[in-house]
Amino acid sequence: MDTQFVTVARLRAEMASVLARLGERGPLYLTQRGRPRAVLLDVDEYRGLIDQIEYLDDSLEALHSKDARQSGKESTRPLAAVVRERGDAPVKRVRRPRARTQRARISR
Repeated sequence: MDTQFVTVARLRAEMASVLARLGERGPLYLTQRGRPRAVLLDVDEYRGLIDQIEYLDDSLEALHSKDARQSGKESTRPLAAVVRERGDAPVKRVRRPRARTQRARISR
């Protein structure tokens, strides 16, 4: 994956061609007055990065929780016990009204 730089002025002039090549070449660094200002990514690459970040964040949170439980800083209890202690009434399921189907109107 090559590191590519393009100026904002060139991006304005060649927007369609730059966007068409975006997925092929990896990230594109936009420069303004010789300084990097932004990064353009293909949407699929961006989504992949977000998925990785969320996975790593969840994994890290799970490790912290496990360490806290093992060290005695936190404890776990069954949900039923928590609900019983709080005295909350069970949650009633609310039925959603069904969507009405519309018939096609035929003009005669």
